[in-house]
Amino acid sequence: MFIRSIHLENFRNYGRLDLDVGPSVNIFYGNNAQGKTNLVEGIYVASSITSHRTSKDSDLIKFGENEYKAGLDLTDDDGSDVHLVSGYYSEKSSMSRSGRPGRILIADNAPVDKISDYIGICNIVIFAPEDLNIVKNAPAFRRKFLNTLISKVSPSYFNLLTNYSRLLAQKNALLKSIKPNSKSDLTDQQLDFWDFSLAESSAEIILKRYRFAKLISDTASKHHGSISGGKENLSIEYNTVFGVVGALETFLTKNSKYDDYMGKGLSEGDYGCIKGIISDLVLAKLKSVRNYDIEKHISSIGIHRDDILIKLDDLEMKKFSSQGQQRTAALALKLSELEIIKMFVSSTPILILDDVFSELDKTRRLSLVQAMKGAQIFITCTDKNMIGEEIDAIEGANKTEFYKVDGGIITKEA
Repeated sequence: MFIRSIHLENFRNYGRLDLDVGPSVNIFYGNNAQGKTNLVEGIYVASSITSHRTSKDSDLIKFGENEYKAGLDLTDDDGSDVHLVSGYYSEKSSMSRSGRPGRILIADNAPVDKISDYIGICNIVIFAPEDLNIVKNAPAFRRKFLNTLISKVSPSYFNLLTNYSRLLAQKNALLKSIKPNSKSDLTDQQLDFWDFSLAESSAEIILKRYRFAKLISDTASKHHGSISGGKENLSIEYNTVFGVVGALETFLTKNSKYDDYMGKGLSEGDYGCIKGIISDLVLAKLKSVRNYDIEKHISSIGIHRDDILIKLDDLEMKKFSSQGQQRTAALALKLSELEIIKMFVSSTPILILDDVFSELDKTRRLSLVQAMKGAQIFITCTDKNMIGEEIDAIEGANKTEFYKVDGGIITKEA
């Protein structure tokens, strides 16, 4: 799949943009703060709905406007045309019928009601300076990385996350409504209901997250070894509700099911069995902290606090690594994302490189381009002459198109 044209309306600094692009390598160059990153962010939002830079849709609306749209015209692997539009409107927009903000999703000129039906139509992997947050910042950045990857190859996973978030919000609303020293049998019954539902939902998400954390660990370790010359060992560990990972690994080892779990998947009976074990463990943990949660009006335990521990030679990188080591690890993680998507999806993902060449040394840059065989690529940079050697190293780069970006005006070179 490749993008033929990009359409932005009231997106960041673009009032209206309709741009045809090439099927191979597209390079957007110009000074800082001219709209290069806004352009590729628009491409990513059009395919993935969310931004890699902000969690607030309202941040993407052009100043003074009330809605945005980001659209792509694509050609699928079978030669068929695909049209996608991802948009958002504020409560002030004429599109808002209820005075509330809302989302617009269109595929081939038809509205899409479920986000899970939209995600995965066009897969894009983006490499950006913000990737460093995955390694060095809070668990939320690592959860987003993990959730985004799983959703791209298993859209139903997004529905699991949405259901869990809804259940958690309902439980938290109940916790906040309980006045001090007013706990009753009715309160316990209500919390039992939400905890049971959360435990069931958690078990399914944990089974997905553990599997993909293992896949990330295996593939990222390989890429990291290639970049670093094998001098250091990168590993990923999934960290969730205490005792759950141990129980899962014991089940898989005892029943010789690890290869099935990582490959074709567990049988319906085995899946139901381990899901029940995990659900019971999570439920017991939720009940054990109930009094504390009532006192603090929060859900202190749950998969909403999950993390993936990124380690270098068994030391947690967030605490014990240099910025150079963190850059290498972040690059290895993104390369693993690309490889895993290729494992599950027949179509090669589209790649976006947003001002990353300036952040990487020659070894890391070459490791990156070697993974780009056959992909459509969008690159942003300040100086197009800085990346000539790397472009020459990209296999399948039949033709490179150059575009100058100046104050939101994009001019294609002849």
